[in-house]
Amino acid sequence: MILDDRLEAVAGFVPAGCKVADIGTDHGYLAMELYKRDERRTVIAADKNAGPCQAASHTLAEAGLTDCIQVRQGDGLKALAVGEADTVCIAGMGGKLISDILSAEPEVLAGLNCLVLQPQNAYSLLRKWLYEHNWHIVDEALAQVDGRVYQIIKAERGQTEIPSELALKLGPVLLDKRPELFANHVENNLISCHKVLTGLQKSAEPDRGRIQQVEAEIAELEGLL
Repeated sequence: MILDDRLEAVAGFVPAGCKVADIGTDHGYLAMELYKRDERRTVIAADKNAGPCQAASHTLAEAGLTDCIQVRQGDGLKALAVGEADTVCIAGMGGKLISDILSAEPEVLAGLNCLVLQPQNAYSLLRKWLYEHNWHIVDEALAQVDGRVYQIIKAERGQTEIPSELALKLGPVLLDKRPELFANHVENNLISCHKVLTGLQKSAEPDRGRIQQVEAEIAELEGLL
């Protein structure tokens, strides 16, 4: 099994020899590769729904890894007992949902020291949640699949100052590293901002303060290109 660039970036952030849980495992491809690449890892593949759990079990059976990776049906971190994992991967979900999943089981969360997250949206919200709950972002990556650019975040425990709004939106590490897809990343944010601005300008009662705020944000993003 060859992971696409998105899941490859997620896999690349998972520490060696860790106890990792893939939350929302779907077909179990990521969980399988995490174990195959480092058999010192203990790997749990968890999903809320029965269908993905059955698909993951089938994937592992075909690979002869049924006895190596546990498949669990459970809602988010509820699938885990306290101390079973020190690392969690959550990929392909909205940023708000990811933060809700992490918040829902504080005792399980307290036993974690590494989060590898790939949100589909609400990036600023998720990053801000991390900093407000004593996590900080240690690395980030961009990956492109079928023309879409994805953001991958690695966070570890530790309290640091919350980054600027621009850094929360684009990613503090991405803003610093400027990787290969960074221009695409900025352009995607510009497109979103222009759509918001157009909607505000067409409003029957335009919010002048909000319009100025979005215009300033556009200027800031354009300055990065």
